[in-house]
Amino acid sequence: MHDILIPMKNALLLIDVQYDFCNPSGALFVPGSPDDCAAMAKFITENSSRIDAIFATLDTHSAYHIAHPLFWTDAAGNRPAPYTPITLESYRNGLWKPVDASLGAYVETYLTALEKQGKYTLLIWPPHCLIGSQGWTMDKTVYDAVSAWEQEKPGRIACCIEKGHHALTEHYSAVRAEVPVPGCPETDTNTKLIQDLQQYDRIYVAGEALSHCVANTVNDLLKSIPAGKFTLLSSCTSSVSGYEKQGESFIESWRAQGMSVE
Repeated sequence: MHDILIPMKNALLLIDVQYDFCNPSGALFVPGSPDDCAAMAKFITENSSRIDAIFATLDTHSAYHIAHPLFWTDAAGNRPAPYTPITLESYRNGLWKPVDASLGAYVETYLTALEKQGKYTLLIWPPHCLIGSQGWTMDKTVYDAVSAWEQEKPGRIACCIEKGHHALTEHYSAVRAEVPVPGCPETDTNTKLIQDLQQYDRIYVAGEALSHCVANTVNDLLKSIPAGKFTLLSSCTSSVSGYEKQGESFIESWRAQGMSVE
């Protein structure tokens, strides 16, 4: 009796492939991202018949957000400049405070939780991926490739996953917020995304930025999905400027766990 060959099911996970990250005019441009997007589009086009599903995450914020200047003020009424770190110590010393004074206790709890996790200090980013803005949209090169993939076989639909809506927490990972907000399920673990991806034999990963949203998403997924199922498309991802070493260390860690890197 001949063995029955069961075809592999392949998924492509595109993380935050958006104008603000991938265009030189974007609010939070990631150096290298235009080449990443070209490589992503080529991968989709050349492997269209082998890609069974595409999942695309979208960073989605309002201007008023805990990691944006509008949320904070100093004693003189000034907003923090982009790339200003806000630590628990600086908050307790009164250097920065939330514009909404009623959030004082929450902010202290939030910063304490971040410090205990030891992953990132709260950093004020330029307002980016504001919902409905050009910066929020998918990079056109990749969008066109995804659209062609959908049209090649009617019925295939790329699944878009928005993250970051809630103003009171950062949301690097598509799986969960950095600090889930009590009573807000959109900040808790996205079990549907995990369950959807668990159906596939091979999960290809690409997107921006390797040092932040790609890293956090992959690390959270590895808690539920074997590393051997993943392939990182290393030519399709780059790190935020200044965080290149962190990106490289994530790749080394994933390789050690059994993830493929191409």
